[in-house]
Amino acid sequence: MNIILRVLLAIYAFFLTLASMFAMLVTIRSDILTDTYTYLYEEVLANRNPSIVMFIIASIFFCLSLTFLLSGFKPEGDKKAIIKYNKNGDIRITLNSIENIALATSRKLSGIRDSKAYVTKIGESVSITVKAIVLPEINIPLLSEDMQVKVKSSVEECTGVQVESVKVLVESIFTGYKSSRVE
Repeated sequence: MNIILRVLLAIYAFFLTLASMFAMLVTIRSDILTDTYTYLYEEVLANRNPSIVMFIIASIFFCLSLTFLLSGFKPEGDKKAIIKYNKNGDIRITLNSIENIALATSRKLSGIRDSKAYVTKIGESVSITVKAIVLPEINIPLLSEDMQVKVKSSVEECTGVQVESVKVLVESIFTGYKSSRVE
């Protein structure tokens, strides 16, 4: 549930609390209900402007009630996992698991010093972004293409989840070690 719905739910709950307190008070002192009805009938409903305001407020609360009622039935799905169904039940594969498979595959490639992977769910498939730090004197286009192919096939073979795309971002060239010269 997003933040706007949460704020609206809090306001709705506050006014619902006031209404339930009023209902409890009416059970203790029933003359309050008669006084409230008389006030509403003679002061609010007799004049056109307060009637319109009361109708608008009631309409807002009606719409909020419908929104909260229907949001309970809306299937959100699992945003942090891919769900695969089979005859025995369902299998949930978290995006973190897919990320770890992509990392393990990318780090096995020669020429990679370090890498990070990010997985985005796209329906029932995923998109993977691999950020890599490569060693110097490596053919970056060939290494990137090899990484894309291997990460995609590895994730699809291990999980059965379709990979829409594998994006490779070479963040840096590793220059942390010094070569020793022989003279």
